[in-house]
Amino acid sequence: MPAAPLLSRQIWWLAVLATAGGLALIAFRRSVPAAIAGVILLLLPHLIGAPELEHVETNVPSSLSYQFMVAVTLTSLVFWSLLGALTSTIFARLDRDSA
Repeated sequence: MPAAPLLSRQIWWLAVLATAGGLALIAFRRSVPAAIAGVILLLLPHLIGAPELEHVETNVPSSLSYQFMVAVTLTSLVFWSLLGALTSTIFARLDRDSA
């Protein structure tokens, strides 16, 4: 699959830092200016946008791309649902044992 230039994709990882910083400002600082700065840091990567190609040509059939997208989405749904259910079960059992 073709991809955007490597340098652009690596610079895009700064969005992770901006998101983490924004969440930290909102969660750990209890002031209005910090919350506003946190929201700005959270929105900044989305306003700038991820690097993209202008024209994408690939030999991969569109039906295969669609099947992959569906498989990844369903796998993620099952994984996160199981993780949430197991975590809540374990925490409920630990809470019951400590009482």
